[in-house]
Amino acid sequence: MKRCYLILTILIIGTIFSSTSVFAESVNELNEKVDELEDEKNQINQETNGVESEVNETEEKINENQEQQEETKNEIDVINSDLEETHAKLQAKENDIAATNNKISETEDEIAKTEEEITALKDEIEALKEEIKQLEEKIESREELLKNRLRSIQQNGGNTSYLEVILGAQSFGDFINRATAVTKIMDSDKKIVEEQQEDKEKLEENKVAVEENKAEMEEKQVALEEDKQELENTKASLVAQKQELDEIQSTLNDQMVNKENLIAQLETEEEELHEHKMSLAEEQETLQQQAAMIEKAKKEAQQKIEQLAEEQRKAQEKSEDSSSSSQSNNNSPSLSAGGNGSLAWPAAGRKTSDYGYRSFNGGGFHYGIDIANGKGTPIKAAADGVVSRSYVSSSYGNTIFVYHPELDLTTVYAHLNSRGVSYGDSVSQGQQIGTMGNTGNSFGDHLHFEVHIGGWQQHNGVNPLNYLP
Repeated sequence: MKRCYLILTILIIGTIFSSTSVFAESVNELNEKVDELEDEKNQINQETNGVESEVNETEEKINENQEQQEETKNEIDVINSDLEETHAKLQAKENDIAATNNKISETEDEIAKTEEEITALKDEIEALKEEIKQLEEKIESREELLKNRLRSIQQNGGNTSYLEVILGAQSFGDFINRATAVTKIMDSDKKIVEEQQEDKEKLEENKVAVEENKAEMEEKQVALEEDKQELENTKASLVAQKQELDEIQSTLNDQMVNKENLIAQLETEEEELHEHKMSLAEEQETLQQQAAMIEKAKKEAQQKIEQLAEEQRKAQEKSEDSSSSSQSNNNSPSLSAGGNGSLAWPAAGRKTSDYGYRSFNGGGFHYGIDIANGKGTPIKAAADGVVSRSYVSSSYGNTIFVYHPELDLTTVYAHLNSRGVSYGDSVSQGQQIGTMGNTGNSFGDHLHFEVHIGGWQQHNGVNPLNYLP
């Protein structure tokens, strides 16, 4: 690459050489230089092919990244669907649990009410027992009374009748009294017998009612307790199901976070791949333009061979002395390989960043130096040369590449506010080629200045301070 631009230098500045130096170059030497240019062109073509291969590889990675993003988004959709379904199930379970809690509460209220009824029934049973006891005492008393009357009747012969009592009256008034007394006695006996019978029936009814009420309340209480237990079991099952759904939801949420992080990572990767692809495209275009310059130099060299052959033929025709004199002056111009002061400062201002690794602005390696000043500050060519690239970079903004054949160096001027030269323009040291700005990935008005040995490549920059006074 270095030789390529060395030959290109000769072609560009060939017009300033004297006729003596032109005749000093032999056809064989120029043929060798054409061959070298062809080799340099082939090397650049190989580099271009390598960049093209890397571009294709990057595009494949971008496609794979996008496919993975699409797959991840589909997985996120599935997780979202599962989350919605799980959330609906959780809501249903919570509703079921709430309904079950209400039923349990209602059952507990019924149990409490039943217990109150049982308590009241117990009081009623006690009252009935007391009433039964009183009835039993009344029945027992009546039975004793009846027994005494029967005993009295037996003691009186057992043949006494109410008719004899009535007929034994001494007067009508006595008759009325006796009849009335007999009626009362008969009514009393009848009443006693009826009351006795009623009390016995009531006693049996009370006993049956007590047993029935008691059994009914006990059955109701058992049924309510069973209902409550069943509801408690249902609630426990629902709580367990809800806990399981909570765990599923938590797992799905974790999966969602992981997938979202993966999407973010893939999107960052894709952005970096696109930036890399753009960087490769810039590199590819630069290499293609450099290859075009070499092809142009090759044609100019071939034209020069023809011109030199014609001049040598004419010179030989004139005189043998003239030919030998021209051959004795076969000296090529000496070219500087670079050194301190070989380049001029490209802009006025203060140096704000050096060449090398740095910790600020995202870190990484800084392939040049930064010179800060106001917007519009003139940017000048650091040495004589030819513009090998002038374009807008996605990262460097307005950018100019200048190749300096006499030094075999390429200088880069980035983040310009404006560009004043185009591809293929020749420039002189100190000539304004643009103005300082803040374009591309930049923070504040400044010039990013790089130096590359030979032609520009992605990361072959050297410290510009080694070439500045």
